[in-house]
Amino acid sequence: MRHLMLPRRALLRCGLAAASLGLGTAAAARAPRVVFLNPGEPVERGTGPYWRMVSRFMEMAAASLGFTLEIVYAERDHLLMLRQAQQLGERGDAPDYVVIVNEKSTAPQMLELLDRSSAKVMVIHNDVTAEQRRETGDERQRYPRWIGSAVPDNPLSGWRLMEELYRQTPEREPLVIGITGDPLTPVSQERAQGVADYIAHAARGRALQLVHGDWSYADGERKGEVLLARYPDAHVLWAANDSMALGALRAVRARYARVRVGGMGGWPEALTSIAEGGLAATAAGHYLIGAWALVLLHDYHHGLDFAAAGGPAQKLDFLYVVARENVARYDRALFRDAAPIDFRTFSKVASRRGSYDFRIDALVRNTRTG
Repeated sequence: MRHLMLPRRALLRCGLAAASLGLGTAAAARAPRVVFLNPGEPVERGTGPYWRMVSRFMEMAAASLGFTLEIVYAERDHLLMLRQAQQLGERGDAPDYVVIVNEKSTAPQMLELLDRSSAKVMVIHNDVTAEQRRETGDERQRYPRWIGSAVPDNPLSGWRLMEELYRQTPEREPLVIGITGDPLTPVSQERAQGVADYIAHAARGRALQLVHGDWSYADGERKGEVLLARYPDAHVLWAANDSMALGALRAVRARYARVRVGGMGGWPEALTSIAEGGLAATAAGHYLIGAWALVLLHDYHHGLDFAAAGGPAQKLDFLYVVARENVARYDRALFRDAAPIDFRTFSKVASRRGSYDFRIDALVRNTRTG
C-alpha cells in the first residue's frame, strides 16, 4: 500500500484472519481500506491520550471487522490536516473510506478536497454544524461520497456528568464553575450546553462562570487557579476533557479547596484519580467513536446501509459515567487486563442483530473486579 508521505504518519494494517470469517485467501486480500485523518498527536505532549485512544480502539475494531486501517496524525495542526486531506484526495490509489474529524471547523474544506477522490467519507467526533451545513448540504447531497457522520451525544455527556456531580453534592446548592474547550470546536459548545441544560433542569444551584481552554493539563490548572480565586465559594468544577479536569484538580488541591471536580473522557489517568479519591467523576468512552464508525462502515460495505436506521447522521448514545463505585469495573472492562473487544457483536451484518446498540453497560456489568 502506498503511504501518505507526511511527518508523524502511522500505518496500521489490521486484517481479521480469513478463517475467523470463513473467507478464502482471495477474499481476505480484498479487505476494504480505511484511512483515518487523526487530528491529534502520536505521542504525549500535554493534551492527554484521547486521539491515541481513538486510534487504539479503531485498530481493535479493524481487526475484528476485516478492515485495513491507515492512520495519519495531524499533530493538532489543522492546516497540516488540510494538506493531508489534499494529498489524500489526489492519491491515485484511493482507499475505500476516509474518516475525518471536524476539528477547528475544517470539515467543509476537507470535504471539498476529498471530493476529488473515489473514497467515501465518514465524519466522526465533531459534528458538522448547522451553519456549516448551509455550505456543505447534508450527507449524500452536495458531496454524495460523504456518506455519513457518527458523533457521540455530546450534550448528553455534559448532562450526565453534571447529574453525577449534583448527586455527590446533596447537602448544598451547587455553585458551578467550568472549563470547556476551544470556541471553534463543536464539542466544546455541545458539552457546555449539556451542563447548562442539566443545571436548569435541576432547578437548584447555578453556574458562576464558564471559560474556554486549550484541552491541556497546564491550561486546566491555570484556568482552575483563576476561577477558584474569583469564586472561593464554588462547590463544583467541571471540564470538557480529563486533561483539563486533572489540571484543575491540582489547582483545587493547592488551595485546599473542597470542590468536586469532574471531567470527560474516561482516560486511564482519570480512572486512577477517581479510584484514589481525586476526580469525583468522568463521563467516559468518547474514544470509542472511531470504532463505532467502523462498525457502521462494515455494515455499509456489506450491503446494509446504516442510514436505514436513523439516517446518515448518526448521534450515538454510548457514554458511561464513571465514579468511585464503578471505576474498578470500568477500568478492567476497557483497560486493565481487558481482552480485545469483539466489535462484530455490535454489527448488524456480523451478529444478525436487529438494531444498533453501542452502549457498553453490559460489557462493564459483566466484568469481574476480583
